[in-house]
Amino acid sequence: MITFFVGSQLAPSSKKSDQSLIGKGSEINAERAKNYQLLNAPRSSKIKSSGTALAQGGAEDFRPRGLAGRSRSKPSSAKSGDSSDFMNQKGPLNKKQLQDLVQLAVKSTNPIERRKAFDRLLEEMRSDTFTYEQAMTIRHAMHHGGADGEQWRTFDYAWGANDPASAVAEIDKIPEQYRRGFTSNMLPGLASVEPRTAIGIVESMEGEMRQQMTGRLLEGLADYDVGFATDYVFDMAESGDPNASQYMRKLAREVMETAGFEGGIEWAESLQEGALQAAALRSVANEYANNDPQAAAQWAEQFVGTEQNSRLFGEIVREWGNQEAASAWVESLQPSQGQRDALSAVYGHRGATSPEKALKEIQAMPQSADKDFALNGFISGLAHQDGEAAVAWAAEIDMPGMREAAMVRAAKQYYKQDRQATEEWFVASGLPSESWRQIVSSK
Repeated sequence: MITFFVGSQLAPSSKKSDQSLIGKGSEINAERAKNYQLLNAPRSSKIKSSGTALAQGGAEDFRPRGLAGRSRSKPSSAKSGDSSDFMNQKGPLNKKQLQDLVQLAVKSTNPIERRKAFDRLLEEMRSDTFTYEQAMTIRHAMHHGGADGEQWRTFDYAWGANDPASAVAEIDKIPEQYRRGFTSNMLPGLASVEPRTAIGIVESMEGEMRQQMTGRLLEGLADYDVGFATDYVFDMAESGDPNASQYMRKLAREVMETAGFEGGIEWAESLQEGALQAAALRSVANEYANNDPQAAAQWAEQFVGTEQNSRLFGEIVREWGNQEAASAWVESLQPSQGQRDALSAVYGHRGATSPEKALKEIQAMPQSADKDFALNGFISGLAHQDGEAAVAWAAEIDMPGMREAAMVRAAKQYYKQDRQATEEWFVASGLPSESWRQIVSSK
């Protein structure tokens, strides 16, 4: 009891710790943002000039995300001991101090103390005196202490961003079972300061590994410079990369994460018209509708009649929680390809929730493109419940390309439900033999 009383009198105020944490985080983020602005990377030639701050290349609109994140609490009896003495120390930390900080960051029962300790580690990594030996000390302590995935992602990102040379060299040194995870975590940090080096690493990869790492690469390129990242995706499309549109959607999400919806919209609308802009706008529409579907619907109406952007209407309907309001909006749209895609999304929801009623509505429609789109959406919703019925109704679509795609899409679900029956159905379906590989594929 005496020990407890003395400790309570000597312990630092939690309010003081919290204020110190907030101040430290702000200082780190501000410094990091300043460092990126000094890079003065080239802006994208693929972004149309609009006279706005974005088009003029204002780096302040796309400041990189902060390195430190809140880590999850883990039960432990870890104590701060004398760690508070060097928590605010400005000079280089020795091995014991680094180990103690990791112990606090991983094991402390106080979430503020965990965050403050981890932020101090990140601050040490940003210093000019940071060494490879310090990095390995922290990694070993994190490994033995049981650091969580978020802490590993943040640390590896910070290593790539603050000591690129040793982080890259570590790729060949790290045990093979950890190499993929380390590279995936470190690559965005590396790309945020040394984009050409990061691009070279990814482009030396092949297959699924390269595809995965390209997504991680884009996260870092967006932190480095959005214009640079945009040019890179356009270059991939021009070289014939079949995944370019998928990468543009990924980049759009990164832009919105750093610049918000307004910044994301401005960026996407400023892109050169074409398939990549359409992909970016679809991502914006998806996120926008998830946040504010009515505002997203009003924004989307400017694209009625532009066929390249027709699919974004469906994105809005699928994210709209109030399907009655979504249906009313679709009915209010001018007849167009966008309205048909939105109609397909409406019946996708109805096919999953009220298939019998939806089918009666579709059967009452005159034969038309609208009916085919409604049936196409209906099948997607129905297939998860009844693959056999879905493949049967898919065959009723008049448009040849849509009909085959719908049959394959429905058959993928049917195959999960009854493999033998799907095999028998396929023999009589009239689909080309290569369609079977799509049906049985897990992707």
